[in-house]
Amino acid sequence: MNIDRIILLFFDTSCHIAAAGSPTGGSGFLLSLCAREFLKATVSQTVLIEAQRNIQNKLGDETIKRFFNLLTVVPFSLASLPEKTELKKLEKIVNKKDVHVLAAALAVRASFLLTLDKGLVLEVNRARLTIQAIMPGEFIKTILPTHEGYSPKKN
Repeated sequence: MNIDRIILLFFDTSCHIAAAGSPTGGSGFLLSLCAREFLKATVSQTVLIEAQRNIQNKLGDETIKRFFNLLTVVPFSLASLPEKTELKKLEKIVNKKDVHVLAAALAVRASFLLTLDKGLVLEVNRARLTIQAIMPGEFIKTILPTHEGYSPKKN
């Protein structure tokens, strides 16, 4: 699959926490590409609230500042809250705690669900849905090179 600037990436809570904690890691790198509009990011309100709560409770002031900064520089599109009927259907596919993530990603028709949760990756991909769950590092290695504007750095 070749990707371009309009391909939609849904970032789950773990990616937001990772990007705020380590801006130069995989999640931070992908969000920086979204900030430059090389890729297109989407998220849900529930994911943002979850990320903010976890960062505030576990990672401290500098990390929460980086999280809020990301929210100002990345032009996220916001997924609407899923209907209860949709959530119920998806409980058969993924762990109950992740249903809202998958429902939001499907609602916006994201092509990729970026997550650091290996279990979620397996559950989503096993279901053979219209979305592919993938870890940021794997996305960078395998999908990003197919981007129409990708140019590998030469040393």
